[in-house]
Order: sequence, then C-alpha cells, then structure tokens
Amino acid sequence: MLNFYSENKNLIIDDEPIKDKLLTIPLNQKRLYKISHGSFKTKANESIRDVFKENQWIVIHENTGKGQAEAFKNDLTEGDYVYITIGGNELFTIAKVKAGSWGYVPEDITDENGWIYREVEYIKSAINPDPSPLKSFKEFIYPSGNSTLTEITIDKIEEANKNIFEPHFDVEFISEGATKIKSQGELQKHPNNIILFGPPGTGKTYHSIDKAVEIVTGIKSNHEESKVIFDKLKKEGQIEFVTFHQNYSYEDFMVGIRPDIEFEHLRFKPYKGIFYEIAKKARENYLASKEQTALAKSFDQVFNEIIKPIEEKNESVEITMVSGLKYKITDVSDTTIHFTKPSGGTQHTLSIQTLQDVVEGIKEVTSGLAAYYYPLVKLIQEKRKPVGNVQKEKLKNFVLIIDEINRANISKVFGELITLLEEDKRIDAKNELRLTLPNGDKEFGVPPNLYLVGTMNTADKSIALIDIALRRRFEFIGYFPDYSKLEESDG
Repeated sequence: MLNFYSENKNLIIDDEPIKDKLLTIPLNQKRLYKISHGSFKTKANESIRDVFKENQWIVIHENTGKGQAEAFKNDLTEGDYVYITIGGNELFTIAKVKAGSWGYVPEDITDENGWIYREVEYIKSAINPDPSPLKSFKEFIYPSGNSTLTEITIDKIEEANKNIFEPHFDVEFISEGATKIKSQGELQKHPNNIILFGPPGTGKTYHSIDKAVEIVTGIKSNHEESKVIFDKLKKEGQIEFVTFHQNYSYEDFMVGIRPDIEFEHLRFKPYKGIFYEIAKKARENYLASKEQTALAKSFDQVFNEIIKPIEEKNESVEITMVSGLKYKITDVSDTTIHFTKPSGGTQHTLSIQTLQDVVEGIKEVTSGLAAYYYPLVKLIQEKRKPVGNVQKEKLKNFVLIIDEINRANISKVFGELITLLEEDKRIDAKNELRLTLPNGDKEFGVPPNLYLVGTMNTADKSIALIDIALRRRFEFIGYFPDYSKLEESDG
C-alpha cells in the first residue's frame, strides 16, 4: 500500500476537480441560432414546455414573420446549434439540430394549430438559467431581444460567448474560419480610403467583400462566411455597394434633384445619394457612441408611427399648433402630406422632404407654412428621443464599396469630398473641416468611422492617370495574376 502511494502520490495530489473549464464547441462551418419559446413562458404553459423537453423539440409558429418561420423550415440543417430560451424568463439549454424535416405539433398539445417543430439533441443545460443580467440587451441574439429565431453570425460570436455562453452555459463557440484581429476585441485601424487595383480577373471585387467585412467586424474569415455577413450588414445599412460608370455624377453620389413624377406639373424634388446616406448613418452612430447615449429613432420610423392611424384605420391625425388650434393630416403620399386647416380649408400640403430637413436642422421654413411645419417638427423631435433604460450605442464601422471607381469622372463625382475624405479633415480630427453642401445642408462632415473601399481595373486606366488629388488620399493595394496556377494546370 505504501509502495502504491509512493508511486502515485503526484497523481493523487494533482487529482483535484477542474473548475471553470469551458466546454469548447467548434462550429465547423455549421450555424448557431437563438430560439425562443417565449409564447409558452407562463406557468399555465409549463405542461406544454414539458412535452417539448420530453421530445427534445424546438418550436415556432408557421406564421412567425420576418422570414423566421421560413428559416426554421429551410435554413436549419443537421448539425446546426441552437440555444433555447424561454422568452426573457429563463435560459434552458444548448442543443444540436438532428437530421430530418420539420413537422406539425399536434393541436391537442398546444390547443392551437400552426405550431411546427424540429428535433434536436440537448448538449449542455444552463448552469445559470437566470437571464436577469441580460435584460438591458435588446439585440435579437439575446433572450430579451424581440425575435423567435435569430442566427448568431460569426461577427457576434465573441460577444455572445462573453455575455451568454460563458457565464450561463460554461461553453464557448469557436468558428474555424474566424480569426480575432486583436485580443482586446478592438477593431484594427484600417486606412479610411483604400483602392484595390489590378488587371481583370484578379479578384478585386471578390476581395472587396472580405475587406469590408474585416473592417466592420474586426474578423478575418473565409469568403463563404464573409459573404453571409456581408449580405446581413448590407441589409442593415452598415455596408453599401455601388458601381461607377461614365454617366455617374455628383448628384447620384451626394445630393441633387430629381423630377417629381407624382406632381402633374413639372417640378423637382431633392435627392440624397448613396454616400450622403451612409455618411449620415455613420455620423449618427459616431456621435451617439461618443456621447454615450442611445441612437435616436430615425425620421422615417417616427413619422410612420405618427401616420399609422391614417394607414391602418383611415383616421385623420390631429396636430396641435402653437395657438392651441389643431389641423388634421388626412392623407400621406410618398412625398406629400395632405392636411385640413383649423378653419376647414382643404387642398393644403406639406413636403415630407422639407419636414425631414427641418427636423434634422438642414433648413428652416420662413413662409406661412411654418405655422404648420414646426408643431409637427417638435412632435417628431420629441418622439425620436430614446425613452427609458435603452442600451447605449456602440461605435460601429461603416463601409462604402465603390466598384470600378475609375470608370466615372472621379473629380466630378466626389466634388468637395476630395477634401473631406482625408483622415485629418474628418470629424474630430486635428484639422477637421465641415462644408455647406449645394442642397443647403450646413456643417457637413465625414465621420472617422466611414471607410471607402474602391476597386480599379488597370486595363481601363492606369493609376498614373488618376487625379493626383484623389491618388494621395487613397492607399492602393495591388492584385496581380498568380502565374503559379498556370504551372500547376500545365502539370
């Protein structure tokens, strides 16, 4: 016995329980989702939840909107992972989707038809099922996020590991194709203006997608994963894509006017181009994150809330004027607000674009219509303010990809942006500059979190022929033929 102890003493001494060791789950090209059973979170539905647990089902109603039911039916595949939450009340388990199609939950279980299920295999129950620390997080990937099925893309995995999986499941997910650029989670500093150049067929447009995703997320990944993230970010407005051509102009890119085809007589309406719009989003995000506040609601979001009774119930909307009198908004088209004066006079209109410009401080109204514009402006500005305990805005990077940047007259398209694009001329930079645009927008500046990625075909025009003022503001990255591929194909 003494000999046994002597030979194995180190083994016995070292044989202590390992604490806080995470279970690492590699995704291996599979996807990760949140699924919420929030519709069954009440005590009265506990028996229904027990049936789901007994059968190891995840469920969703087939009428769930925003493509969630279709994704549940068609996008979930064998081997994908889900974490199951009971609404914002409880974190339940991590599971793996099993082979097989979806099916209908028998009506006698839910007392309602239309519920569909997928079979899963439970992997790891929550060690801390209380989601209270996550209540302030309202993004869709969190238990309190207003969604039933949400994919946790690779740009969100690090955040989900930190806030959800490590503290609540003792688990971390890793994506084989994802590489952290900085251990601190900070985004690597990229040049604000980049042009990928080279002869045709060398992958410039292909790599512009990967570069844009890297700038926004701080993650280098394979192209397949980057394309999935790219499509998501483009849909959310954090990445935009445009192709230049010979007829492309400043009015298309920044600001200009377009014919108003809704009006019977010839007249024009303001137009805001792709650069103006993405610069506005980036600036709003930058200022909100700098001031540690939540992002204000958009003009369109608040305006649509105000006119909702007109759209849904055909009821007019009353707006109280400074005098205490009220005018009624009776109809709204794409560009025009129709209203009735307090005196009963009809056939009066306000411009939605002018209203938005006044709300955003771009212009002022001094005509007699000011009495009607400004009460509505005040109402919109009040409704745009964040209410309650809203999550503070985090700094995000925005990217505009300009394909075939040298096919347009670049100096003509960029106009005064030639100056504003410089890193030291951007908002809060050492030599910050702001300009008044042709549309009257005062104090326009380019934020530091907006990046331009251009592609340039040198078979059309060499770099030497590019405007020198533009050349010195961009960093050029070359893409050239790989002749070793020819040697491989020749054997």
